[in-house]
Amino acid sequence: MNTRIREIRQALAINQSEFGEKIGLKQNAVSLMEKPNGRIKEQNIIAICTQFHVNEAWLRTGEGEMFSLEEPLEDRKKKRLVSLFQKLTPPFQDRLLSDAAGLLKLQTQLSETKEES
Repeated sequence: MNTRIREIRQALAINQSEFGEKIGLKQNAVSLMEKPNGRIKEQNIIAICTQFHVNEAWLRTGEGEMFSLEEPLEDRKKKRLVSLFQKLTPPFQDRLLSDAAGLLKLQTQLSETKEES
């Protein structure tokens, strides 16, 4: 279960501090949970599954899908993007918006080129 907690955090692209903050723990507690043979309290299992929409059976046994079907991957990505955006200062928010617009333009051009072929 310890390595699966790390896998969840990595899949969400958040650090130990951010992960812990969401479930009411400090970074060092998350670090201990991720270590082999680290103790994981029942209340933390429940918090992880609830907060991050993790499939409890997967967390406990490794069987099934990592995330429950309650929240689609697309929704998790949107939440993560909004969370990151809110942490940026206004100049960096502007840069991210500009970069996103540029990526969308490039995607459209590539799509059009592909359709012409």
